Amino acid sequence: MRRIGSNIRKQNGDAKSNRPTKIIITYTTKEKPKNNYPKKIISPPMPSKCCTDANREIVGKEREVEGFKFCYKICKKCGHAVKFFFPATETTSEAVQQYRQWKRYMAQ
Repeated sequence: MRRIGSNIRKQNGDAKSNRPTKIIITYTTKEKPKNNYPKKIISPPMPSKCCTDANREIVGKEREVEGFKFCYKICKKCGHAVKFFFPATETTSEAVQQYRQWKRYMAQ
């Protein structure tokens, strides 16, 4: 007897690395800021004056999706969280090259 869904193909490693990431930051004023990385981060909706690069700390490790590297940064004082994308560098990733080509076309 076969299980339901047993004929569904498993994804390979490349497919998993190219899929979109879940949104783990929730912006709300109803709850206190809380860091439950990697499951959930609760953050105030707007940054304060204290939210500078010097006050933000990196939470977790650097991740990459379709050639774009990012991490989460949280303000030490007020708890405002952002998804920080690292500046683009030259890469051979096909997805990044296609994106840059598309942006070049859209700018014309």
